[in-house]
Amino acid sequence: MKLLSSIILLLLALFQNPPKNPEPGPPKPGVRLTVTDWGAVGDGQSDNTSAIQKVLDKATPGDTVFIPEGIFMVRTLLLRSGVHLVSEGVLTHHPDAKTGDYSIEKQNSPNPLLKGENIEDVFISIRGKSKNEAISLYRSKQIRIVNSDLEGDSTKLRAYPGILVFQCSGLEVLSSRIYNFGSDRTETHSYQPGTGIRILSSNTISIRDSEIFENGENGVFLHGCRKAEVLNNTIHHNGMSGIQVAFGNSGKESDYVFAGNVLDQNAADGIDINNRSPQNAKDISTTIAYNLSCGNGFVKGKSTPDGSGFGTLINVSGLVIFRNQAIANNRPAMYIEDCGVILSRENQADNQMEITLGIDDLRIESSRYSSINLIANTKARHILIQNSQIGSLSLPNGIQVERFDIESNTFSHARINLNMKGNLVMRNNILRNNSSSNLLFIASAGTALIEGNEIESTQAAAILIKKNAKNIQLLGNKLRSPGPVILDEGSPNLLVQDNRIELIPGGKEELTLKSNYPDGIRLLGNEHRGIEGQATLLLVGKGTATVNEKLIIGTTEYSAVKVENE
Repeated sequence: MKLLSSIILLLLALFQNPPKNPEPGPPKPGVRLTVTDWGAVGDGQSDNTSAIQKVLDKATPGDTVFIPEGIFMVRTLLLRSGVHLVSEGVLTHHPDAKTGDYSIEKQNSPNPLLKGENIEDVFISIRGKSKNEAISLYRSKQIRIVNSDLEGDSTKLRAYPGILVFQCSGLEVLSSRIYNFGSDRTETHSYQPGTGIRILSSNTISIRDSEIFENGENGVFLHGCRKAEVLNNTIHHNGMSGIQVAFGNSGKESDYVFAGNVLDQNAADGIDINNRSPQNAKDISTTIAYNLSCGNGFVKGKSTPDGSGFGTLINVSGLVIFRNQAIANNRPAMYIEDCGVILSRENQADNQMEITLGIDDLRIESSRYSSINLIANTKARHILIQNSQIGSLSLPNGIQVERFDIESNTFSHARINLNMKGNLVMRNNILRNNSSSNLLFIASAGTALIEGNEIESTQAAAILIKKNAKNIQLLGNKLRSPGPVILDEGSPNLLVQDNRIELIPGGKEELTLKSNYPDGIRLLGNEHRGIEGQATLLLVGKGTATVNEKLIIGTTEYSAVKVENE
């Protein structure tokens, strides 16, 4: 974890002092060739495909083909290595351009607006309006798309992506707008294809400072890719997730940075990383940081099945989730399923985190959630919750956590049910409960150490410990509740030591501690503040106990219990 902590510090330094990118613009060498000098006409009617293509073919590497003001209709323009394309006018599809419908079998159209195959070193800055892809790239390198405005067909039900990239490297999309590729989503349980940027089997990708919105499916979709960054974009009102990472069979998926983005009102998740492979959680070396995710998971005000905030994470490992904020999303701020090592630090959310199935090492630090919910089938090696503000913690019966550390948190609505396999340490927390349920109900655990906590329950017992709970220790806590503050139902060898136990009058039994049929309970050095002149420490039935207590207010009653003094 020292490595993950180092990554956090490095990220903080980078985002406070981000590297300065050079001003975007085409390379300076070469000449500028204006297409109207070669017969192109921007009248919104003429087919300019041949005229502009002749200029592109005539240009030499380093030249820039320039499209002036006007509407220039084309079918498809073929890009060439080293030849740059800049427009002030609008490139738009001619009616004769062939169209088709997107499908998994046919993911590229017959007539993209711009097409590049096996090209490299190309700068593109255009205004384009396309009924298919605006830009389609295949096996190409070092392509920069800068200050471009790419508009699709918002009426098309099975639309192609705005930018489609396959087996490319060195792609940049900078300060651009990509929108209306596909129809708006109208149903909560269905959507139509049409992605803003769709990148397949590619590497070294940078999407920055752009607006990607109102596309039929995802804003940004990455499949089988590595070394990808999506930074400082506004990705909103898309029909599926803002950013989605999908996995192929190559095993190359790794090295992602998703940071500084606004993910707003997408119909599915803010960020969805979903590896449905049968293999163990894949290490993808990913950072998710400084994103604002709000209002995701709705269609026309109705909830969709999705809508997590800054992370749906399935079967992945090696992630740092840092300083994100989630507001008013439909589903959990973060959903974690079958994952490996995840460090989540300094995140803020108005809703919950959900954890399910296998977890190797999950660390939640210095964060705020309305609740943290483990699902009933959770099996984890290690979970740490530390220095965080949490509403409630849900631990269903039967979960397995080999090592569960809950340290230095504040729980405002704590009703914690402990019936698990594994070892729990709950230390130095502040726990509040205003409900009629016990604040801490301990039914079973491998071991449970409850130490140094401040626990207040205003309407029910602070701690109830069942007979089957073994290896339980309550050490140095401050406990305050209606009576009994601590209720033991015969937990074997229960150790209650150095606690300050204060009774709030009005409970069913005005006791600081009650043990029914104690089974070797040890009560050592606890301070009891009950009611003057009444029994406050009560041992009921037959059993054994070791007692050495400080009765500040109240008396004892031991019934038939065999008591030894220590």
